[in-house]
Amino acid sequence: MTPPGRKPLHGEDGFALIEVLVSALILAIAAGAILSLLQATTRSAAAERQHTEAYSLAQEDQARLRSLRLSTLNRISVENPSLSEHKYTLNGTVFTVKSEGAFINNSTRQPAGCTSGKTSADYVQITSTVSWSGHQPVTVQSIVSPSNGSLDPKHGTLVVTATKVGPLPLAGLGLKGSGPGTFSGTTDSSGCANFTDLPAGNYEVTPSGTGLVGLDGLPPHAEKAGVSEGTTSTLTLQYDYGASIPVEFEYAAGGGVFKPAKLDSVFASNTSGTGSYWSPGKTRVLNFTASPLYPFSSGDSIWAGSCKGNNPKVSTGIATYTFKSGEVATQPLHLKVPALELTVKNGSANVSGATITITDEVCTEPVERTYVSESAGHQSSSTIGTPEYGLPFGKYKVCASASYSGTLHRVRESGVAVESYTAPTVKTLSLPSTGSETGSTKTCP
Repeated sequence: MTPPGRKPLHGEDGFALIEVLVSALILAIAAGAILSLLQATTRSAAAERQHTEAYSLAQEDQARLRSLRLSTLNRISVENPSLSEHKYTLNGTVFTVKSEGAFINNSTRQPAGCTSGKTSADYVQITSTVSWSGHQPVTVQSIVSPSNGSLDPKHGTLVVTATKVGPLPLAGLGLKGSGPGTFSGTTDSSGCANFTDLPAGNYEVTPSGTGLVGLDGLPPHAEKAGVSEGTTSTLTLQYDYGASIPVEFEYAAGGGVFKPAKLDSVFASNTSGTGSYWSPGKTRVLNFTASPLYPFSSGDSIWAGSCKGNNPKVSTGIATYTFKSGEVATQPLHLKVPALELTVKNGSANVSGATITITDEVCTEPVERTYVSESAGHQSSSTIGTPEYGLPFGKYKVCASASYSGTLHRVRESGVAVESYTAPTVKTLSLPSTGSETGSTKTCP
């Protein structure tokens, strides 16, 4: 600035303006710093308030949990989700409160979990966790000791462990139990479900889960379990998500030629389990999808038929496949089968319209397949259908019956072997002319 009484020199023009601008800049910087400090202070105060509110909610949840029954507290987050998670809005902030409870063994300081024996449940550890956006959650823990006599010494604990291929834990498996007492719940992330303070005795435990299949090829079904006084008993379940695969059939027509065949079942075998799979309605079809199959890591051997007795024990009739959990295969398995070429005759004439039954004799529960003879006397689905020669490997009881001249005529034969993959087994059933039955006295259906 030019001193009083002196005219500004020629080079000093505009200095006053520059000084004003510099002063304004310094003021702006100072104001920005003050504003940032105020904002930081405000945020800190808001965060402190939210933390205080979260801690208060956690303490309130602890008080709520202490008012519940011990049986409700144990595994509350798994078995009682409506009691274990709540949302609250305070001063515009949404807080989520999650509650957990688990029986703890005093000697190990660990949950009375997936081990058998005398691992007692001494107290319940309750945990309240409060979370909100953009901040670390607040967690408060405490214990609830059972009052004298609240846990009956004549009661016990049942631990259910569920695994799938690996073995890996199977989480989320639903469980319901009935017997001297009742219980329900689901397996946790470790595949474990702990049911404490159960009256001793025998229980039926029913698992449930969408898309699951057991080692036997069946969906989850009831299992037996026992609970002993003062100890922890275990029940181990094995399920996984079932796979599916299309299958189609070919019968040995002779001379190394195989033609499309209609069949109704396949059998999957593994060292750890087996299972039979049927077409819809157990009807004979050229192809269908076998499902659900347990995804054994060692793979399956698959053949046509409904039992182990249909195993041809030769590679021609067996397909192998290793399924993945939940897999939906698109490429079909081609299964070759032997053939039985039946002809129903009355003297030298072929009989059309005769009822033919072919009964599998190698299965524990024999499978009876019913046909009608077509114009050439061969087994078919109708009098105008094409012959259906293909059959699973095995031995069969065959029977034919027809009415003519007002009399029912029948013929039967047992032990017919259908076991060749090079040419059909050829068999003629000659109906008696007098109306009596040859062979067994048992009639055909």
